[in-house]
Parts: sequence; C-alpha cells; structure tokens
Amino acid sequence: MAAKVLLVDDEEGIRKVLTIYLQDLGYEVSTADNGKKAAEKIDWDFFDIVLTDIRMPGMDGVSLLKHIKKNSPDTEVIMITGHGDFKLAIESLKLDAIDFISKPVDNDVLDIALKRAHDRIDTRKKILTYTKDLEKLVKEKTQKLAESEKRYIQLFNESPGYLTIQDKNLTIIETNRIFKEHFNYKEGMTCYDVYKGRNSPCPDCPVIKTFKDKGSHTAEMDVVLKDSSVRNIFIQTSAITDSKGQVKHVMEMSTDVTMIRELQDHLASLGLHIGSVSHGLKQLLTGLDGGSYLIESGLDKNDTRQISEGWEIVKDKILKTREMVLNILFHTKKREPDRSHVLLPELIKEIVSSIKPRADQENINFKVDFPHNTISLYIDKMAVLAAFSSILENAVDACISKKKKGEISFLIRIEDPHIIFAIKDNGKGLDENKKDKIFNLFFSDKGNKGTGLGLFIASRSIKQHGGTITINSQLNKYTEFIVTLPLK
Repeated sequence: MAAKVLLVDDEEGIRKVLTIYLQDLGYEVSTADNGKKAAEKIDWDFFDIVLTDIRMPGMDGVSLLKHIKKNSPDTEVIMITGHGDFKLAIESLKLDAIDFISKPVDNDVLDIALKRAHDRIDTRKKILTYTKDLEKLVKEKTQKLAESEKRYIQLFNESPGYLTIQDKNLTIIETNRIFKEHFNYKEGMTCYDVYKGRNSPCPDCPVIKTFKDKGSHTAEMDVVLKDSSVRNIFIQTSAITDSKGQVKHVMEMSTDVTMIRELQDHLASLGLHIGSVSHGLKQLLTGLDGGSYLIESGLDKNDTRQISEGWEIVKDKILKTREMVLNILFHTKKREPDRSHVLLPELIKEIVSSIKPRADQENINFKVDFPHNTISLYIDKMAVLAAFSSILENAVDACISKKKKGEISFLIRIEDPHIIFAIKDNGKGLDENKKDKIFNLFFSDKGNKGTGLGLFIASRSIKQHGGTITINSQLNKYTEFIVTLPLK
C-alpha cells in the first residue's frame, strides 16, 4: 500500500508542483491550503507523513505540528521553511519534527528528508512488532519461548543505537553490546552516573516520567563516552509492564545525533549569518570612519592628542574585526582540533596577556591563581585560547556595566583526571531564563554590542576537547563559568 502524505501550503503553485513530484514517487497525496483544514483531515484520517509550510495564515506550521504530535504521534512531519524561518525550524525539531527543508524545495533534499521519515517509521514498526511478539510469547509460555527470546536478545544486542533496561532506581539491569563498548559501564551503575558522572538523576528524566504515567517520553542531552568525547544523544523511553499492567522496567533507546545537530546548526545559521555579520561590519566600518577622521583632523591641526585618540579607535576596531572574522571561520568551517602539547603556565600566560590590558584600562581587579608546575595539556591551543578569551571578554563587559569596582577571578585547580578552570566576575549577572540560552547560536544579552558567536564557539571548542562548560549566575551579583578539560 502506498504511503499517505498530507501536503499543507497556502501557495497553490507549491502544492501543485510538490503533488506531482510526490505522486511520481508513488505516494498517495492529499492537500490542504491552511493549517486548520489540515488539522481537520488529521483528526479523521491517518497520514504517514505531513509536509507543512511553517508560515501560514491562521494556524501556522508550528501549531499544526503540535496538533499532529498530540493527536497522531506516529505521523512524521517535515517542515518547509522560507528565508528567515530557521529559528522556527529549530523549534520544530525540538517538537519532534523529523526534518526541515528550505524554499525553493530541492528534490534531492526532499528525498533525503522523506528517507529519514521512512527510516523512523520502519524502526518504530520493527520495535512494535518485536514488542508484540515478546508479549505474545510470554502469554503463551510455549516451547518456542527460548528460541524467540534468543532472536529478541540478538535484535537487542545488535541494535545500532544504545539500549538499556532500567529499574525504578534508574539502575541499569541490561544493556546492548554497543552501549557496553562506548560507555564506562559496570554492573549496578545508574544511568545518570554512566552518562554524566552525576550522583543524582538528571532534571526532567524521561525514564522517571515513564514510570509515573506509562507513556513514552523523549529527551536530548550531552553525554560523555569512554574515550572522554562528548556526544549529543536523543532518548526515547518505553514502559515494560508485568501481568497486572504495572510498570516493572523501562527501556531507554538512545541515538547519537551529534552530527545531525551540528549540521542543523550550520543550516540554521546560514541565513542568519548574512544579517548578523553585515550589521557587525557596518558598526566596525562606522567606527573606523570616525577614527580615521580624527587622525586626519589631528594631522591637519598638528594635534597629537587627537591623532592618538583616533588611532586608539582604529586599533580597537581592527581588533574587533579580527575577532569577528575568526569567529565566523571557527563556526562555518568543519574543523577538527589541531592538538599539540602545551604547558599550563604558558597557556595561562597567553590567556592573561590577551585580557589583562583591557581589564587594567577599565580599572578591574583581575586575580589569577594556578598551579605553577609543568603540567602539559594535549589541546588545540588556538581554539582553547579563543574560548577563554570569549569568556573573559564577557566577564569584562559584565563588570563595565555595573557601577562598582569590577573584580574578576581566574582560578585553576587540578582534580585528576581533570583540570578545572573557574572564571568569576562580580558584574551584572544573568536572569534565570537566560542561563540555558547563553551558549545558543547568536544569543546575546549585550543588545547591538554582541554577535552571539563567541560563547557558542567557546562551548563547541571545549566539547571537541572532551570537556564541559557550565554557568552559575545570580542577577546583579555574579557570573561564574566552570570549564573542565581532561588532563590526558
């Protein structure tokens, strides 16, 4: 039977062209010219896949996506975006859309998105089939139980994703082969200890939710593998019940989506780069014009003070131009760390020399404390320097915005097998709702003065080194960044 597709777009031309293409691929196609009509069709008929425009009058694509996932969760949704809709597209992925494609629709890109949708549909059907088979075998208690269990265990062990079965204490009682190969797992460990090295459950744990309501829940998080690399995994849970219908265990299925998320970051930022960079360069060019004017005017008047003032402006804008270009290169180019052995004192010296002159100029007390020994780190020196420079630049900016004596502490300590960098300022702090967004691409709390690239790239560089970066902050009191890097 041909897969059923619902195509939703308020532009008739797009509906006609895509309908013809999809029918040529063998799909049974229905259409709707707005979100409300599409929602009505979803309510009385089942569709395997929905392709919907994000921006439509009345019910938009995001609202339609929410309606579909509530009323027909097994339907896969592909979002169609226009220029400037990438934030909405990323929001759609968080709401469990399978993919997004840009207008004008490229047939090859559409084919890839459709294949991903079919892969997820097929995987769900296979898991459902095997789950039903297992339940049937348990009820029948026949001689075929052993053989069927053997097949199920083989499927479980050879699954390409990470599979675990957990009890109510979140203790892992069974895992598949790839999980044991990739994680530092020992019998009796909890999932939060294996994934994060935590001693308490993660916030909004999907396994705990499944134990409470028997429903399937999803989550996405960063985890640390056996080789100390940090990976982004997508988690989905499923309840395993006993004969009385009580949840006895929960199966957690996890997929490594690191490369997908990195690709989505690049795709989402492509349209935004132009506006952001153009705006930043416009500001820098305006500053350079002002500085050069002061220099020319000073030369005409033989006014060395005015020449010096203009030159300081020009130097500042040249520095900011360099930083912007480096940030763009770091973000847009797929770049693996170029590692070498770097002595800790030399690294700290270069980090401090890049920020202390500005801190002194702003009358900020800059305190540095680190172990004076020959510890060597195997890192990409340029990437790590850029990461710490971004964090410290933010600390200086935070102190300048407060009308009190600025203080920044840069403390380094060894906690084998890690080295901990703590950067704390007594500046303006952050609202609670901004702490989770501070590392997001293009997020900035500096208004027009920030591009939102620095901390995003800093976070990515630290993760590429197998490290972690976290933030603690209290509004109008302090902000503290904690960076952890492996010693080996």
